[in-house]
Amino acid sequence: MTTDVLLVAKSDDEWPVRVIELLDRRLSVSRVDPRQGPETTADFSGVQIIVGGPSDVAPWVALCPNLQWIQSTWAGIDALSDVIPDSVVVTPLKDVFGQSMSEFVMGWILALERRILERASSKVWDERSEDGVHGKTMGILGTGSIGSAVAASARQFGIRCRGLNSDGRFIEGFEACFKAGDPRFFDGLDYVVSVLPKTGATDNAISHDALERLSPGSIVINIGRGNAVNDDALSAALTNGSVRAAVLDVFREEPLPASHPYWQAPNVYITSHTSAPTLERFVAEAMASNLARFLAGQPLLGTFDPDRGY
Repeated sequence: MTTDVLLVAKSDDEWPVRVIELLDRRLSVSRVDPRQGPETTADFSGVQIIVGGPSDVAPWVALCPNLQWIQSTWAGIDALSDVIPDSVVVTPLKDVFGQSMSEFVMGWILALERRILERASSKVWDERSEDGVHGKTMGILGTGSIGSAVAASARQFGIRCRGLNSDGRFIEGFEACFKAGDPRFFDGLDYVVSVLPKTGATDNAISHDALERLSPGSIVINIGRGNAVNDDALSAALTNGSVRAAVLDVFREEPLPASHPYWQAPNVYITSHTSAPTLERFVAEAMASNLARFLAGQPLLGTFDPDRGY
């Protein structure tokens, strides 16, 4: 029997069980472990759909000549961008990370602003109070589902939010939106949160000039992709104190090399690409409507656009 759907998943991944339930025997399924490498002697000529993480899936694409659809288990698909055949559509995992990303952002901002970690480890009485977050301003680079969810959470704490997107279009939930490249976006920000994807247009979006425009004692959080931050500029701003702290979940090179100066900086918090864990149910949920469309021969929704880079 030929394989219609190839699941590229580690032995301890649980999401394949839900995907198999979703398929409900309508298509034949095989599962491979990416740690074992592609099986060049196996026949994958019938594979129409591959599901898995981009870096895990990439080596298998060339073995599937009749591939039509790749369902990513991640939001970003950087590792796939150079191996996607023109005839194949890719659907990133979208619209499912807003809750976890918002928890991450607000958890860190509150922890830093209310000195929660510092107080928890204090061995002396400290009656100094904090100003809190009410009335402060957050700038969110990226106003899609994740950026909008972060803004909605921030507003509950009385934080004003402005957004940055590709064309400056207004998005509900933001006080104002700016076009990418407009330096005024950064003026007086207390918090900078990047949820940007990796594209040529997002390189060094948080630049030396941008950091100079922030409010003194600002906090920078990057939960999008590492290319959005000019690391030299951020390191300098952290050293001279114009930026109080940086919470960095993503980097240009991952894992972040042990020699990188960020590891030694006392005001940098490295969270190892954990801001939005892929909950097992999300993969099947994200596939559900598109699977019905695929079986009906209809165009898929939420596909990756090579021209936009996401």
